Amino acid sequence: MSSLSLKARLSWLIGVVLVATLLVNVGILILHAGPRIRAEDETSLRLTRELVLMTVASIQETSDPAPALKRFYESLGTLRHVDVRVLPVGGSPLEPLARRPASAAELPGWFVALVDVPPRVSIIPVRVRGVDYGRIAIMSNPLDELAEIWSDVSWLALVSLLATSAILAIVLVIVRCSLTPFGHMQKALSELEAGRSNVRVALAGASEFRGIAGAVNSLATTLDQVKAENRSLLGELMRVQDDERKAIARDLHDEAGPCLFSIRAGAHAIGELAESDAPDLGRLRQITANVGKACEALQSLISGLLGRLRPRGLADFGLSDVLGGLIASWKVARPDVAVELIAPHDLTTLDEQTASTAYRVAQEAMTNVFRHAGASRASVAIEFAPFESSVEGDAEEECGAALRIVVEDDGKGIPERPQLGLGIIGMRERVQALGGRMTIEKRPEGGTRLTVYLPIADDGET
Repeated sequence: MSSLSLKARLSWLIGVVLVATLLVNVGILILHAGPRIRAEDETSLRLTRELVLMTVASIQETSDPAPALKRFYESLGTLRHVDVRVLPVGGSPLEPLARRPASAAELPGWFVALVDVPPRVSIIPVRVRGVDYGRIAIMSNPLDELAEIWSDVSWLALVSLLATSAILAIVLVIVRCSLTPFGHMQKALSELEAGRSNVRVALAGASEFRGIAGAVNSLATTLDQVKAENRSLLGELMRVQDDERKAIARDLHDEAGPCLFSIRAGAHAIGELAESDAPDLGRLRQITANVGKACEALQSLISGLLGRLRPRGLADFGLSDVLGGLIASWKVARPDVAVELIAPHDLTTLDEQTASTAYRVAQEAMTNVFRHAGASRASVAIEFAPFESSVEGDAEEECGAALRIVVEDDGKGIPERPQLGLGIIGMRERVQALGGRMTIEKRPEGGTRLTVYLPIADDGET
């Protein structure tokens, strides 16, 4: 039964209910058949007995009662629901007259046995002026009533069967039409699973199906938007990588090349001086100083390149010190914006990936503040806090520990329908890659607040 479709289950359920209703109705009819037949037999038996007694009493004054009794006996054969038999006495001129009982051949034996109404017999002696004319035996005949009830049951079963078949056919058509949106949703989900875009489900059918179709369409829209953002982000990432490679190549060519040439020239000059019999010590010192300056310049260039590729000192000094240096550089570059760093906890225990993501988030957020916010004050708060996996509903759910990063400003705030730039999309991708959560909202007092939660694994977690 578990492998049946919903349409088959509904059809079976309705069919079983209709058949059960039919059986209940037939059962009630059969259950009431016994008392009904007994009451009918008792009434027929009583009325026939009263008729016989009244007739016998009325012919008491007849001089010759035999013809009257014969006519009376013949009339008894027309009565329904009773069988009347005349039991003569010896030497009586009257022939026994008996009504032929109703045939029970058309009634099934199980039905007769199930109702189980035995016939009742009443015997009335016939004496006219002291002369015994025999006896009249009145026997109830329940077969007539049983035949009527069986006819009712048969017709009820036939009509119910036809009605059940018609209702099942109508239900199958209605169920098939009603469940058509399921097929459309299944096809749409299969197309989404295959990676196709612009998949939509028509809003048709019952309100429940319309709600599910709306949810599927919303999911498809979100997936299309995510795919578009991913393509845009990937293109931007490739462009940034190309620009970074070009910048590194340019720096190496413009700065590292002359340094290496100077070192090579100095080495060649030192080699020539070493071959002379009386080397010029002053020139040797000058060449050595030039080589040292070239090495320092080359080291400074390599240090700058490493700083661009990876935050300087993040592994050695910790996230707080590196952010402090970054904010100090911002204060020098933008003295019109007061920037505050709030880091009450020791962040040196953070793993490299979490610390690097937190640094990039704070860097990109403050870059957006300087470029777009028009703020006079900004703050960066970074601390340990419970990981809030949901902020909607009546209660907030907490799950483990997290590093919380809050960047606030008093600028013009975000519009009602913000257009997310590649920087924000990149931040969100970094945060989601670590299983975190990021929200951007307008502050009640003005400005913008960006909140990021980065989950921190327990020491015992694998």
